[in-house]
Amino acid sequence: MTDTIKEDIQNSVTEENPEDENQQMSSGNFREISYVILFIGAVFIINAMETGSYRTPWPVAIITTLAGIGLFGYSWYLQSRKQ
Repeated sequence: MTDTIKEDIQNSVTEENPEDENQQMSSGNFREISYVILFIGAVFIINAMETGSYRTPWPVAIITTLAGIGLFGYSWYLQSRKQ
């Protein structure tokens, strides 16, 4: 009986480590993706400001920037949840 409890505890401890590593990797990946999307959003906003909004419409620029900010916030959330 005690052997099965020890095995269950050992299995649960070893299973938590890969999840933490995956969570850390996903947090970093979300942060990198958010930087790229924020850069694209900045380019869209500059383009919309310069061209009078006929090449890149304002809603596309704003939605892209909000998506980048959302991913950046989500990466911070994942990072703080890990700690």
